[in-house]
Amino acid sequence: MSDNVSQAARIAAMAQLDEAMVQVALGRVNAGGQAPREVVAVDMHLSFMQPAAAPLVATAQVVGGGKTMVFCEAQLRSAEGRVVAQAMGTYRAQAR
Repeated sequence: MSDNVSQAARIAAMAQLDEAMVQVALGRVNAGGQAPREVVAVDMHLSFMQPAAAPLVATAQVVGGGKTMVFCEAQLRSAEGRVVAQAMGTYRAQAR
């Protein structure tokens, strides 16, 4: 049972980090007033630093890119502020 729980927790952490990066990537590609675009993940690297219990908070920032590719980093923190997982992602903008 614990393997299923830990796998579910890892999947939830990955989804939380991805969503945080998607939101900042969308902010970057839709900042110029042009037709709204969406982003799709091209690549994502995830590192688990230590176990943690909920609640967890994800934060993300854009670290580079241009008009069509956006490079992001995200951190997942425990209630105490410890980084429990981090991710790097590359997202491509495309028309909706």
